[in-house]
Amino acid sequence: MKENNLFTRELSLLEFNHRVVKQAADKNIPILERLKYLCIASSNLDEFFEIKVAYLRKILDIKESSFKEKNNPNYLLYKEIRKKTILIQKEQYNLLQRSVFIALRRKGIVFLRRRELNTKQKKWLRKYFIANILPVLNPVGLDSTSPELSGCHPFPKVPNKSLNFMVKVTGSDAFGKVKKMAVVTAPRVLPRQLELPKNIFNGANKFIFLSSIIHENIDLLFPGLKVRGCHQFRVTMNSNLVFDDEDLQNVKDSLTKILPDRIYSQAIRLEVVNDCPNDIIRFLKKQFLLNDNDIYKVNGPVNLMRLQTIYDVIKKDDLKFKKYLPNKKNIMTSSSIKAFETISNYDFLYHHPYDSFTSIINFLKAAADDPKVISIKQTIYRVEKNSEIIKLLCKAAQSGKEVLVVVELKAKFDEEHNIKISRLLENSGVKVTYGVLGFKTHGKALLVIRRENKKLVKYTHLSTGNYNKKTAKIYTDYGLITSDIDIGNDIQNYFIQLTGSNKELQYKKIIVAPFKIGKTIISSIKKEIRNKKSGKNSKIMAKLNQLTEPKIIDYLYQASQAGVEIILFVRGECRLKPGVKNLSNNIKVYSIVGRFLEHSRVYYFHNAGSKDLYLSSADLMTRNIHNRVEIMFPIESNIFKKRIVAECFELPLKDNGNAWRLDSKGRYFRKRAGRGNKKNLSQENLCELHGEFDDK
Repeated sequence: MKENNLFTRELSLLEFNHRVVKQAADKNIPILERLKYLCIASSNLDEFFEIKVAYLRKILDIKESSFKEKNNPNYLLYKEIRKKTILIQKEQYNLLQRSVFIALRRKGIVFLRRRELNTKQKKWLRKYFIANILPVLNPVGLDSTSPELSGCHPFPKVPNKSLNFMVKVTGSDAFGKVKKMAVVTAPRVLPRQLELPKNIFNGANKFIFLSSIIHENIDLLFPGLKVRGCHQFRVTMNSNLVFDDEDLQNVKDSLTKILPDRIYSQAIRLEVVNDCPNDIIRFLKKQFLLNDNDIYKVNGPVNLMRLQTIYDVIKKDDLKFKKYLPNKKNIMTSSSIKAFETISNYDFLYHHPYDSFTSIINFLKAAADDPKVISIKQTIYRVEKNSEIIKLLCKAAQSGKEVLVVVELKAKFDEEHNIKISRLLENSGVKVTYGVLGFKTHGKALLVIRRENKKLVKYTHLSTGNYNKKTAKIYTDYGLITSDIDIGNDIQNYFIQLTGSNKELQYKKIIVAPFKIGKTIISSIKKEIRNKKSGKNSKIMAKLNQLTEPKIIDYLYQASQAGVEIILFVRGECRLKPGVKNLSNNIKVYSIVGRFLEHSRVYYFHNAGSKDLYLSSADLMTRNIHNRVEIMFPIESNIFKKRIVAECFELPLKDNGNAWRLDSKGRYFRKRAGRGNKKNLSQENLCELHGEFDDK
């Protein structure tokens, strides 16, 4: 495929983050939700630099000549990333300062600036600083401003994404040493915002940033010296983990050794406030081995993500989305007798968060409590802290059941948590393995084996999302609980393949990557092309997080050229170019950005009326298709098919508030309700359809 027929992955991902920022500009959205969108955008940008830009920097390597080769495609991409990031950050901080903060003030939520403090308030903050902040700060006065001549007080290691200050000082210390600069790092144990007492600050919900408190009282850290300036900075590090995966038995040990070093890795980005002096920037740039393209100036706090705590602190429901109460009618019972009897007769389809995740917990609880259940097998990729799922697996093992859990230790940014989980499970008697050498285990599966009338009966839960109660409230995902014999046998073989040393196994219904998901998707596209050419009905629809696999995109182009109608909902990265003449005229690409994060992976092929529909843990990315162990499973019930098509495609196509359409040049345009037309939000409609809003 020609490279110019594909959008650039990194720029496509930045476009998604720009859409998140745009949500914060929507004045129809409650103000605390708008603030939350800005925080999410900051978190997304952090991860983008930690992973994507870090990888690009590794390719370029500032010590090599590639930075000097202006026509180097990677260098040009690097420059384009910077340009786009500056645009996003400028819009982000402008919204914060000129819209969100002002709107919050109108609601009585005030972030005080230093210049707004009166003498009495400054005095109170000074006392607070001395009692609560000063004891945990460790200022380092630099013996030299040259990294090569560091002396006894070298520039300290600063943790990844930590709040730091460069302080200019003049004078000599107690030992007669002349000081010019010092570094202060704010430990993560300190809250980034302080809620101020009503009696001193004239009302409730008044806050001040930790950075402002430190800045106001920085002189106390340098008695006898004159402070000439105090300037925030923040460094983003390379968080890509690289270790020798030669022996699965040593993965946990390898990760345990490497993880502490992640926070002190290679610097990728330096953020400073707009008024930071050039000499400070030059010094920091030299210290962290960065260049001008790695410096980002911001109009506000450099640690914007920390504002997210405000969302939980403020107890004003009218400033947030209406609380959603999931479907109460579709909740699986935790009674073992009733649960398994019901599943024997009916399959259960769940669409989270519209359907409660409690059903999946109850399914596992029924299995853990039931004396007839002899075995439980489950994959774990991401779970929340104090997970009920983990507790139930431990309980099941302690009661004498055979419990196997495949934990993916290399789940990005959850490595440390998953190591703790694996130890907890092992200490409870659970058999724990870590997947397959060189492949991440990303498939979501739970298998329960129950002895019934001297036979072993299998009950299965499969899902597009993780076994995570917390994210199940804010991520959209589908799950299926079934007693289907073929699926149960398939999942049994799936676990055998994960834990044993076997050749590729044959499955009757499920499709597994890296073996056949990609092949199945391509085969289904080819079938639609043949059907169209022979005059039969044809259509392809898909909902997924990322679409980047070139080979699959090429077949979608071929389908479009054959006249097949293709509708795609791609939340994030999309390399496919829709609407290009003689290439993709028949392809439309949309992205929904709303109160929930669209996470479902749904693949639909008309197949001359057969309407093949699959749910999957896999996006259509090279990593998912070739480098991960994923599951795709068919939905055979016509009732379930109809429901999924309606929820994933028909309703979102009518969305005129949170839907964005991608054009052939990589630009996204928000669909708007015309004058006099009712606003139609697909996620809100699904909330009303399945559950209810708490109007209390």
